[in-house]
Amino acid sequence: MKKVLGLIAVAGLATAAVARPAPNLSLEFSTNGGGTWSSDVAVAPGTSVWVQVVMSIPDDMYGISGARYNITSTNAAGWDSAGADSVDLSTAKGSATDGRLAGFDFGGQTQQVFEALNSLRIDAKGDNNNTPNAGISTSQNTPGALGSNFNTAKVAAVYRFQINTSATHALTDSIVLQIMDGGANGSPNQITSFKGYTSSASTSGTDITGATGDTGRITFIPAPASLALVGLAGLAAGRRRR
Repeated sequence: MKKVLGLIAVAGLATAAVARPAPNLSLEFSTNGGGTWSSDVAVAPGTSVWVQVVMSIPDDMYGISGARYNITSTNAAGWDSAGADSVDLSTAKGSATDGRLAGFDFGGQTQQVFEALNSLRIDAKGDNNNTPNAGISTSQNTPGALGSNFNTAKVAAVYRFQINTSATHALTDSIVLQIMDGGANGSPNQITSFKGYTSSASTSGTDITGATGDTGRITFIPAPASLALVGLAGLAAGRRRR
């Protein structure tokens, strides 16, 4: 397994410098939950994978206000197809019901993992029918309220969780996650709010149009002896354009 982690780390470093167009909600993956993140990941079945959502806003905005969206799985031979896949929301800040990262958790909200065979959705708690405008809400308080603690970054990780993959996954399986945007990343559009603050004096967020989502894939590969050549080839080809 150490060889698996080492390979993924190298691949993550290679992709870290690729710029994200704004406005965007991007999915990133890590095998250690640390500073090495990639746009797709290849791991042995049974590996734990961290997933984060990165929000990007135009450079002329003062800072991130917030966004509302869902995270879903999309493919048939994917989520829980072999049983025992699970999601842990506590890796963001220790809460079992809130994967929002500190600073982007303004306003009370908890999330729920809705899952079944081949189906995963992370959404607002109680949204059993996948109602529009009821998704995950990652939000930063106003510049005036936060003062020097306001995060002026134009690109920031706002949500994080851990997927514990089943050791019984076949190597033909993959878990595909999407933030649907009504376009290349799936329909319907589940980005129902996307806002930034225009200045340090802003008292509310301003709508930013044209936000795109993302698609990311967890691919299963052998571990660990025959991993090197297969893993390198898969990761080199896996970078997506957003």
